[in-house]
Amino acid sequence: MSILFFISLGFLYYKQTKRKKAFNMIKTMKHDKELSKVYLRIDNGYGDFYNMSFSVDGENWSSGVLFSDEFLTPSILMPPGEYEIKFSIKSRSGATAYYKKKGPFYTEIVVKPFIDTMIVFDNDTLASWQEELKE
Repeated sequence: MSILFFISLGFLYYKQTKRKKAFNMIKTMKHDKELSKVYLRIDNGYGDFYNMSFSVDGENWSSGVLFSDEFLTPSILMPPGEYEIKFSIKSRSGATAYYKKKGPFYTEIVVKPFIDTMIVFDNDTLASWQEELKE
């Protein structure tokens, strides 16, 4: 029984060091501005993006995206390149607690180094596109 305990401790230590290494790598990439922000916006309504994943070739989808730590302006952090984004929407017509789930939707984006962009989803036409970020 004690052997299994020490094996599980070793496994937990291995996972913790792996997570810490990945966190530090993401932190340095954010500090060095290697990751561009892709902001998320919904026109003609309110809502949230969820079940987001991305693909480089359109066939192999990642399990998720890395959201930034901003609360008021949601964004995802992406390295430069061309991607296809798959996402779903929880949309509300007004400031109510009731929402409808819509999706999945697909859109293609081009992420340029050191330039932040925006994915816009229109709640009326169910279309999505990429826009340049206007500050």
